[in-house]
Amino acid sequence: MKPHLKPLVKQLLSSRRADLGGAAPADTLHAPSRPYPNGWFCLAFADEVGPGSVITRPLAGAEVVVYRTAKGVLRAVRPRCPHLGAHLGVGGSVEGEDIVCPFHRFAFDPTGACVRTGYDEPPPRASLTQYPVCETNGSVYVWWHALGLPPQWDVPAFPMDGRQPFSHDTYDIAGHPQDVIENAFDWGHLPALHGLKDLDIEGTPVAGEPVSTVTATARGTVMRGFRQSYTLTVIGLGTIAARSVLPRDAGNLYVMLHATPTGPGRIQLRFGTKLELNGIPGVPGTIGRAAVTPVARLFSAVLQRVAGVDTGADLLMWHHQEHVEQPKLAKGDGPIGRYRQWAQQFYTEPTGGLVPPRPPRRAGASHPEE
Repeated sequence: MKPHLKPLVKQLLSSRRADLGGAAPADTLHAPSRPYPNGWFCLAFADEVGPGSVITRPLAGAEVVVYRTAKGVLRAVRPRCPHLGAHLGVGGSVEGEDIVCPFHRFAFDPTGACVRTGYDEPPPRASLTQYPVCETNGSVYVWWHALGLPPQWDVPAFPMDGRQPFSHDTYDIAGHPQDVIENAFDWGHLPALHGLKDLDIEGTPVAGEPVSTVTATARGTVMRGFRQSYTLTVIGLGTIAARSVLPRDAGNLYVMLHATPTGPGRIQLRFGTKLELNGIPGVPGTIGRAAVTPVARLFSAVLQRVAGVDTGADLLMWHHQEHVEQPKLAKGDGPIGRYRQWAQQFYTEPTGGLVPPRPPRRAGASHPEE
């Protein structure tokens, strides 16, 4: 990172605010024009929703209540109780496998059906509006589609240890998910903004496929002093997941970057780091195995702070960036044009005059238009 940016990035990371440098956020200067993309969006890291937890998160101009039952069942629902409209995320609670409204104690089971009231009378025929939800790679995803269609694809799972949580932070900034995910294919900014050296990178998105992969090697990444190889997995317009294999097969470093649309021209940026170790050099036997997890958690927290500085530089850019529909690309930019064509599949209506590619037919799958 260029030295003159470091004070701004440190201020952002300490204050959680990106209104820096005397410039206004992009959404206050330019009316947001792009719609919300369809797809899976992260509303929390898994450790934020423990058994019995109830949280409220913004998504695409609305709110979603996410909760986990005593047995670990994860659910995402519309906040309003169908009885008299109380907000389930404001005083709502989980009792066993049911979420209970705070207003009249109407209870709803994991299917969303009302199973009892606070009056010891038969419950009405009422149910909560549920959103498709999944827990993958230490992240809680909720499916959103402009037409209310069910999930069209799945979030790929990585071979990580689900028992170890991510160290993570969340930022509210101006921006659009498409511009955040574009980072995976904007190869020119890696040496210019982040100072990566000896960069060798390849990978282009495939039309109609919701997941894309980029592989790279470079010096100057999170693991300072090493030439690091890593794989970026781009999941729709919501997630960039990075996996690096540590030298000498010591373990894996995972970095998750989630961009969730919250309102017109606004996003929540969730950023997490997790180090998984296969062992501790010089510490043998059962002692080494017992120490692996606590040591990995400690280093995950440290690496989160180190990686957060690099990500903070991107946050500054996104928060003040004006989307250029017809960019004047140059040699060395990376496959940005191809990425933007690929991104059209995640919109109900194409943007920028581009036609979204038709997703490939899968055996046994049906299309909404059929």
